[in-house]
Amino acid sequence: DALAGPSAIAFVTGDPVEAAKGLRDFAKANPALVIKAGVLDGRPLTAADITKLADLESREVLLAKAAGAMKAKLYQAAYLFTAPASQAVRTVEALRAKQESDAAA
Repeated sequence: DALAGPSAIAFVTGDPVEAAKGLRDFAKANPALVIKAGVLDGRPLTAADITKLADLESREVLLAKAAGAMKAKLYQAAYLFTAPASQAVRTVEALRAKQESDAAA
């Protein structure tokens, strides 16, 4: 059904998201090109599937977001371990300052 009428087939290697974006952009610039269907890793895709794939962010952006999220969680964990110690130091310093001021009075 997808090959009915005039058809072209594009074989793409590499990032499927970038390929879908390139085809989508080319189809926007050339209205005669209509994306009908596709195949990704042996799985058939509809035109809507290809549009969804093209709307995804690139692999590099997704990896950067994942790395940023992991880094933020590591900072949160580090803060959880260091905050009680620094709070204890501030409390001891406040007590020492209070005792010194009481002794001076």
